[in-house]
Amino acid sequence: MVKIDDIKEEAAITEEADADKPAPPPPGRRRTRWTRLIVIGALVAVSVWQAAPWLAARFTHVHINDARITANVVTVSSEVAGRVTAMPVLVGDAVAKGDLVAAIDRAYAQPQLDAVLSRLAAIDAQLAELRARKVLLEKQLSARRDAALAGIAAAEANHEASLAVLTNARTGHERAIRLAEQNITSQQTLDASKAALDTATQQERAAFAAIENARASLAIVEADGEQMKVLESQTASALAGRAGTEADRSLKEIDLAHRTIMAQFDGIVDGTFVDVGEYVTPGTRIAMYHAPDDVWIDANVKETDYDRIHVGSRASITVDAFPGRTFEGEVIGMGGAATSQLALLPSPNPSGNFTKVTQRLPIRVSINAAGTDLRPGMMVEVSVDVTD
Repeated sequence: MVKIDDIKEEAAITEEADADKPAPPPPGRRRTRWTRLIVIGALVAVSVWQAAPWLAARFTHVHINDARITANVVTVSSEVAGRVTAMPVLVGDAVAKGDLVAAIDRAYAQPQLDAVLSRLAAIDAQLAELRARKVLLEKQLSARRDAALAGIAAAEANHEASLAVLTNARTGHERAIRLAEQNITSQQTLDASKAALDTATQQERAAFAAIENARASLAIVEADGEQMKVLESQTASALAGRAGTEADRSLKEIDLAHRTIMAQFDGIVDGTFVDVGEYVTPGTRIAMYHAPDDVWIDANVKETDYDRIHVGSRASITVDAFPGRTFEGEVIGMGGAATSQLALLPSPNPSGNFTKVTQRLPIRVSINAAGTDLRPGMMVEVSVDVTD
């Protein structure tokens, strides 16, 4: 027989169990929870979609923000001393090859060049005179030598004739002596033959002396020929002096030419350092300019990314001065040492306290920016494709 107390106790336990069960949420709250889940999922999906290019770029590109436009900025300096008389260019001006950049006073340089040219003209006149004297002397010596040789020939011929006369006179005198010894001829005939012999002897001696005289004349001519050596020595000395004067003329012409400073290529003036009226000396900076079409990018890449880049890697470039535009380029050079090794003031570690710092190495990137006014020093950002 079921007791009433037991029934009441079971009913109480059932009521307590029903009270412990959560009440079912109303329909409106259930829809709000699903909406939140959908919104959170959508946000996660959008975040992943937005981050996907960045994540992909982390693995396929190396981004460098330590980069700037670079060009061959040429510094024009004075090579002579003088006062600046003209400075027609200003910062930002475009100059063409051959345009005047600066002019330096020529008041002293031109007269100095004229004086050197006058000395050259005087030396040329002296050389012309020496050459004329040499030609005249050659003709005179040739004529005198021919005359001396002819005199020698005539004297020798005359000597031969005198020898024949002497031989004949000696033979006649000997015959006269024999005849006189036989009393066939008179003393007068003997004396006449003796006189003829003496005369022939003197004539032979005179003819021989004439030969010696003619030979002496030839020796004098030959001695006078030494004057040619004197003229040649004077000519060589004048030529040496002319060479020195010619070198001086070249220096004066160079000095004069350097007083007109011309642009060596088409470019843009980046800076001027003197004004008209200033006195400059050799080495004084006059102006700086660069070729606007010959620019590139020098960038410093982290050493941890250096091995991912190679010459020929393609690059995308953004220039801070032209936001919204992207230029194409290519890696054309890789540095051989970290930038810290190229610093003017190296940073050794004498204290022994070492902090490891990621180093940067330079690379060079070309840029295809035709028609864009890129100036050296402009900051750029480079993204190098390392997938190829």
